[in-house]
Amino acid sequence: MTLSLSFRRRSAVRLAAALLTLAPAILTPVHAQTGAVLDSVRAFVQAEVARQGLPGLSIAVVVDDQLVWSQGFGFADLESGDRATGSTFYRIGSVSKPVVGTALMQLVEQGRVDLDADIRTYIPQWPAKPWPITVRHLVTHTSGIRHYRGDEFNSMVRYDDLVAPLDIFKDDPLLFEPGTRFSYSTYGFNLVANIVENVSGLPIEVYMHRYVFEPAWMNDTGMEDKVEIQAGRAAYYDRDREGRLVNSPYADLSNKYAGGGITSTVEDLCRLHIAYARGRMMKPETEALMYTNQLLKDGSLGGYGLCWRVEQARFPDGGSARLVSHSGGSMGHTTLFHRFPDQGFAVAIISNVQGGVNLGRIMTGVTTLFRQAGAFEHARRRP
Repeated sequence: MTLSLSFRRRSAVRLAAALLTLAPAILTPVHAQTGAVLDSVRAFVQAEVARQGLPGLSIAVVVDDQLVWSQGFGFADLESGDRATGSTFYRIGSVSKPVVGTALMQLVEQGRVDLDADIRTYIPQWPAKPWPITVRHLVTHTSGIRHYRGDEFNSMVRYDDLVAPLDIFKDDPLLFEPGTRFSYSTYGFNLVANIVENVSGLPIEVYMHRYVFEPAWMNDTGMEDKVEIQAGRAAYYDRDREGRLVNSPYADLSNKYAGGGITSTVEDLCRLHIAYARGRMMKPETEALMYTNQLLKDGSLGGYGLCWRVEQARFPDGGSARLVSHSGGSMGHTTLFHRFPDQGFAVAIISNVQGGVNLGRIMTGVTTLFRQAGAFEHARRRP
């Protein structure tokens, strides 16, 4: 099935965003009390961007399940001088996994996909292996399917459907018996996308737009299309051996749309969190299932929920909170998305550089400052 990647409603939305670039930040009036902390947050982020030598960075924050602030720092494009904003869109790398995983879990909720069914039920062209691989194995990275090899990370091959990229790895032996170990695999999520497409009967980008992006108000999110001219897209950078910024080499992400091929904005990622909180993606019990740390065959924890990493975050003051998160690295971009669903708090950060970037330091600092300002006081019991 041919992918049509120009479905995103870019023109009007992107033009409006471009006209707003003079406004450095947004602040939801109902949470004006959080404005007191913004000077400290801005100063901290600006200092980190300078200290780490980042070309550009965008950040957005959710408090009480509402988007209260977004801002860009530095440059989306060093050559043109375009500034980064909260609506600059970037590659989000592996954060694509829980985004597409949201679509899969909708089909699970509807009874159309069984997490414990053999994936050959839904992908008949997948070859037989010594052991069956279930859908649950795919979304918990316990399938035994390998990750990248060689130059596959920066593939320059253009694929026009979801089936052809399976040839990259489908005939390779499994690394282990499924369910016995955790081994991160982007290619496992290629199969997740195939399941969504085959079960729904819709091209993956049509399904995502109709049932995930549109209900979540994610108007600037979609599968990357390097051919399409898109205003507001960040340029891509890497570092050379001396640590200097250089243009990132060309890469075509069509070999891994579900695993790392989506482009989005920090604001749209935060809108996904809000859509979860408002029940626009799935029922609370399905969300709770996604946030349940899954077990390996021997009964030990695998360290992953369904499509999301789930852990207990601990803070310097001794407090703790459940953290649902994912990170992403792609050619020329780095992403970190932290969600605290019990507190209605979330932060999305993206920088347009791969290498020499520590978004974790920025995430910790921003979260701590907002938490000290009372952002976690809106706690409610989420799934």
